[in-house]
Amino acid sequence: MTSLCANNSSANPFSTRALAAQAAQIQPFGAVVAVDSACRQVHSVSANLGALLDIALPAPDTLSLACLLGKRLSQRLRRAMQGREHLPAPLTFVRQTHGRNKRYQVHALRSGSQVLVEIEPLQPLGKWRLLGAVNERLMQLADATHQEELLDNLVKSIQELTGYDRVVVCHFDSDWHGFILAEALGGRLPTLLGQRFPASEFPVGLRHAYERNPIRYIQDIEAPAVGFLPKPTAPSLEDSLLRAPAADRVRYLQKLNVRGSLSLAMQGDAGLWGMVVCHAATPYPTPPPVRDAVRALVQMATQRLLLLQARQEARYLQRVQDSLVLSSTTRKEPQSPAQLLKAQAETWMALFRAHGVALWIDGNTYLAGSAPAPTMISQLVKRLARTHDHAGPWCSRELAKNPLTSSLAMGEHCGLLAVPLPLNLEARGWLLFFRPQQVEALYWAMQLSPRDPKTHHPKTHHPHPSPSQPSVLTLPSPCAAWCEEVIGKSEAWQRVERLAAMDLGEDLTLAISAYEISKLNGYLEQERKALADANQRLEQLAHFDPLTQVWNRYRIEQAIDAELVAAKRYGAQFGLLLFDVDHFKEINDTHGHALGDDVLIALASLVENSLRGCDHLGRWGGEEFVVLAKHADIEALIGLAERLRELITTLNVEGLHKPLTVSIGVAEWQPDDSCKSMVARADKAMYRAKHEGRNRVEVATREVS
Repeated sequence: MTSLCANNSSANPFSTRALAAQAAQIQPFGAVVAVDSACRQVHSVSANLGALLDIALPAPDTLSLACLLGKRLSQRLRRAMQGREHLPAPLTFVRQTHGRNKRYQVHALRSGSQVLVEIEPLQPLGKWRLLGAVNERLMQLADATHQEELLDNLVKSIQELTGYDRVVVCHFDSDWHGFILAEALGGRLPTLLGQRFPASEFPVGLRHAYERNPIRYIQDIEAPAVGFLPKPTAPSLEDSLLRAPAADRVRYLQKLNVRGSLSLAMQGDAGLWGMVVCHAATPYPTPPPVRDAVRALVQMATQRLLLLQARQEARYLQRVQDSLVLSSTTRKEPQSPAQLLKAQAETWMALFRAHGVALWIDGNTYLAGSAPAPTMISQLVKRLARTHDHAGPWCSRELAKNPLTSSLAMGEHCGLLAVPLPLNLEARGWLLFFRPQQVEALYWAMQLSPRDPKTHHPKTHHPHPSPSQPSVLTLPSPCAAWCEEVIGKSEAWQRVERLAAMDLGEDLTLAISAYEISKLNGYLEQERKALADANQRLEQLAHFDPLTQVWNRYRIEQAIDAELVAAKRYGAQFGLLLFDVDHFKEINDTHGHALGDDVLIALASLVENSLRGCDHLGRWGGEEFVVLAKHADIEALIGLAERLRELITTLNVEGLHKPLTVSIGVAEWQPDDSCKSMVARADKAMYRAKHEGRNRVEVATREVS
C-alpha cells in the first residue's frame, strides 16, 4: 500500500534523463581547446577562449597550443599525455594581463580521436590555508571507527570546506535504488536524509560515466552556454568537467531551486558504492583546488569505509567460524545430522537472522524453528537439484514471486538461503535458512506513475515500473515524501552472509561425513569389504575439496600442525603462502558461477603441479588457497610466491578473456607460532597486497612476543 506522509523532502538531486551526447557547449567559467591525439594541431576552441585569456585569437588554421600555453607548457602537456587517457595532475601557467599576472589551471583528457584541453582561471584563496584544513579533516576521517561517524564527518567537512547549502551521501543498494545515509545542511535547502530514489534515476550510462570521470560540476545552471569555433569541428564533451548541463538537467535542478552542484562518485571494490552530492541555491563558483580537496576527502572516506566494512565482515565471518561444528569434540564423537541441528540451530539462526533452519540429507528432513513442512522441503530440494548445479548458495527474498518457488506453499516464509552440501558424487544435501516477511516503510523523494492509467496499481510494492511499463516522475510538494509500505519480501541476504553460509556448509559436510565414517566403522566385522570402499570415498570427502580435488581446509590444517611440531623439535624452517584470486566476484557476476568453478579448478591444478614433492596445496575457502612450503627460509618463500604469481598470469581458461591474477601473503614460521597465528599473519599480508594494487606479493611482519 502507498500513502503520502510528511517528511520534509524534495525531488531527486541525481536525476539524469539524457545521457546521450548533447550539442558541444561548455559552461562559461572555463574554456576548452580541442587538439589532435598527438596534442599538436588545434581542431577547435570554445568561443570564450580569447576573453578568458584576454588575447586576440588568430585564425584557427594558424592557432597552436604553444601560442596559448607557451612552448614549454605545451611540450610538457604533450609528453604527459603520451599513452594516458588524462593528465595525472593538472598543470598551471601564468599570463600577464594589463600589467598583472593571472594564473590558470590546465587539465587534459582524451575524447575519441581528440584531446580536450580544459583551461580554468585560478582565483587566489587569500590567507585561507586550504592544505591545513584538508589535512585536519583527513585525520578526522581516518579516526572514524564506524560508518555513521565516518559519513557524518565527511558531509560536515565538505559543507564547512565549500559552503554548499546541502551535502549528502547517497548509497546504492543491490537493485541500484539510492538511499540518503548522511547529510549536512547550510540552511537554504530542505533535508533529504533517510529518503530513497528509484533505480531509474541512476541508469547504466550514468554509472559508467562516473567510473570514467568521478566528478561532475555545474557552477550556474542559468549561465549561458558557450559553443565552439569553428562550429563544424566541435568536439564530444561527454567526459569534460566543463561541459554544459543538458536542458532536462537544467529544468530538473530549477524545480529543486538549485543553481549550482558538485557530484563525486564513491567507488567500491565491486563498482559504484554511492555518491557525494553538493547543492547550492545560488550560483556557486568552486575553485579547482577546493574541488580537488573535496575529491581527496571523498577518496579517503571511501577507502576508510571499505576498510571498516571489511573489518565488520571479518568479525562476522569469525563468529560463524567459531560456531562451526567440526570441533575436536565432534571429531572424537561424531554426531548425526539431527544431533548437529539440535545443538547448533539457535546459534545459526541468530547468526543468519533466520527464524527457521532445515537440513535435508539423503531424503531425510531435519527441522528447527519455524520452517515449511518436510513434504514441501522435499519438493523444494528436487527443484533446486534440477536447476542449481553449481557449488554456490541459492537465495531469494521474495519466494512467492520467484519462478522456482512461486507454486510451492511456503506459508509465512518469504526469504530462503539454500547451501548445497556435496556429501557424495551422486547427490547433494542441503542446508536451508528461512526468513519471514519484513514489512518496511520506505520514504521516496518522488512517486512514479505509469503513463497508462490502466496499469496503475496504487498498492504495488514496486516503486519503479517494469521496462514494459514506461513511467513519468510525479514530484511531491516540498514538504512531503511518498511513503511506500513494502510487503511480501524478507530482509535481503547480504554477500557476507552468503559467504559465511558456504563456509558453514563446507564444515557441516565434513561433520556429516565424519558421522557416516563412524557409523560404517561399527559394521567393520560384518561388512569389511563394503566398509573399505566406503572409507575410501569418505576419506576423499574428508580430506579433499570436492571442486578442485586439492586438500581441503581440514587436511591442510592437519599438515600445518604436523610441520609446527617438527619445526619446534628440530628447528626446520618452513612457511605459508596464502593467496586469493583477484576480482573473483566480478568473474562470477560477469561470466557465471560455472566459469568461476572452472577458474578455481584450473588454478588449483596449475599450482599443485608446479610445487615440489614436499610442498602441499590446500583450498582454504572460496577463492583462497594455502601453500605449505617445507624446508624453506624467507628468501625461498618469496621466490616461490613470485614464481607462482607470474605462473598464474599465464593460465588460460576458456571463456575468460582477462589475465588471471592473485594477491599473495607470505608468512615464515617463527617460534611460538600456531596454525592460527601463521595463517592470520599471512592473511594480513595478503590483504595488504590487495590494498597495494593486487597481483603482488607481500611478506608478513614478524611479531615480537
